[in-house]
Amino acid sequence: MSILRAWFLLALGAVSLAAHAADDGVPLDRSKFAGRPLLADFTAADCPDNPRGLDRIDGNLYRHTTGAGLAVHSGLVLITREGALVIDPAMTCTATWLRDEIRKRFDVPVKYVVYTHAHADHISGAQVFQRDGAIVVANQRAVEPIVGEKLPTAVPDRVFDTDMTITLGGEKVLLHRVAPSHSDSMVMVLFPKYRALQCTDVCESKSMPYNDFLDFYYPGWIETLDWVAAQDVDVIDVGHYSPATKADQAALRSYLVDLHQQVLDLVRSGQSWDQLYRNVKFSDEVKRWIGFDGMKTLNILGMHRWVTNHRRGTW
Repeated sequence: MSILRAWFLLALGAVSLAAHAADDGVPLDRSKFAGRPLLADFTAADCPDNPRGLDRIDGNLYRHTTGAGLAVHSGLVLITREGALVIDPAMTCTATWLRDEIRKRFDVPVKYVVYTHAHADHISGAQVFQRDGAIVVANQRAVEPIVGEKLPTAVPDRVFDTDMTITLGGEKVLLHRVAPSHSDSMVMVLFPKYRALQCTDVCESKSMPYNDFLDFYYPGWIETLDWVAAQDVDVIDVGHYSPATKADQAALRSYLVDLHQQVLDLVRSGQSWDQLYRNVKFSDEVKRWIGFDGMKTLNILGMHRWVTNHRRGTW
């Protein structure tokens, strides 16, 4: 265990106990991280031609987007009379635009920014809102990788363990930490009034999971999709592409279970990687998903890595 991680776990010991009991999370002493080393912000370069949008989903619930095609990133935005709540700004070069667009169209400041997990392609740009006084919220497990990986974004102001409720302008937003799936700091964000859910990167919209399942936990992913299936929601934003449905997540679950079983069976039969990846079969439905041609072999590779690292025979 690194010295940084050991210190971090010790420092957060008291926070963990408090966060478990506090429905609105607990403050994080950001002064401990003042002057921390940062990597260059890969999202900071001027991007005047980058497509961006802020479109209504229902009532006061909106969806922000930045980027185009396979590179689009998105998050839900709640607008209330007291201010706005933004999920995952995604890019520093578009965060200022989003802040100004919310102010121009609705005449309210951004009061909260919520991180769904500690991956830079979703949480970059939050420092723009934090400097203006917004409260940045994350699961407590997100802090260590943000600091340890020197991510050039905002360290959270408030953290929580399992559940947190944000009340803003008379509306409730429910945050729930799910099992390790796509990272171990994964947060689902529920908007009960609008029957809407932010399920970034764990859920898909008729699209392939990214690459070779980076930062991946197979059992927790299945458990999370089961949790999603039990929620009373109609709209699911997946952080990319277009909003999805619960039926899309059921199809994703079937794909993951089938891929895992195929790879496990082929490994147990003694096939090498060079044989195995040629023998995995995909359904006609999956072949039509976004990114299939580019991601199919990478998905097999990631599942092969998971299977080979999580099985034992007679050794």
